[in-house]
Amino acid sequence: MEQEQSPELGQNKWNSVWPILLTVVITAIIVGGGVYWWQNSVSEQEVLDTTQIQSAQTDTEQVNVQEEEKDVATAPAKLVNTAITGTAIEQSYSFSHGEPEGFTSLSRGNIIFMAKKAMARLYENEENITSFYTPEHPTNSDIIFISTSGDITGEWPDTIKSTNKIYSYDIKTDEVTELYEEHENRLLRTMGMDGSKLVLMYDLIDNSPGPCFSVWADWESFGYLELADINSGLRPYTVPSYQVEIGKAEQEKCIEEMGF
Repeated sequence: MEQEQSPELGQNKWNSVWPILLTVVITAIIVGGGVYWWQNSVSEQEVLDTTQIQSAQTDTEQVNVQEEEKDVATAPAKLVNTAITGTAIEQSYSFSHGEPEGFTSLSRGNIIFMAKKAMARLYENEENITSFYTPEHPTNSDIIFISTSGDITGEWPDTIKSTNKIYSYDIKTDEVTELYEEHENRLLRTMGMDGSKLVLMYDLIDNSPGPCFSVWADWESFGYLELADINSGLRPYTVPSYQVEIGKAEQEKCIEEMGF
């Protein structure tokens, strides 16, 4: 015969169990809340870290853009206020292809060198300096002009083209400013300043003249960039007769010295 359990015994068992259950529930709440708080803290930190990384990347990109803009300044609309005429062609510096960053003064004989940073910028774009002469700005002797060639495409002789650029270069600040760019079947070579006209030879991409070749006397294809109106682009240029005569005299002297 089963023995009946007394109410007092059942009550005693419940009294001993419920504190355990309460402890389990409280522990679960504390642990669960802690995990939830930790997860939220981690998520918030990850968001903060990501935001900081993105912000740092944005700042770096802005600095890089600013550095690039500093390396090559935006082309101005003009470098002189009004056109200058009536002056002899000024050639200022000769350029030696054997010494790619050296420009020899025709009047003083000294050599100026482009800053390594400026040269690195040209080499990075695979540009070669094509200048025969690097003339000075007509009113600012700290600025000279150079021409470059790069990114040659197509097939010789009909479809071949070169990306040609004209730059001003500030000798004191090392600032390089792109003034003009084209992609044509020719090379541009800076030759001199005629007033405020930057005179350019339109050369063949593959041209090998003789030792006494005279650009002024033997060549007919020239153009110029007016510094008072850079946005107008290149225009045809006719070499003055006095400059042609100078070229012929230099050519005759070369022929005599070479014994041809």
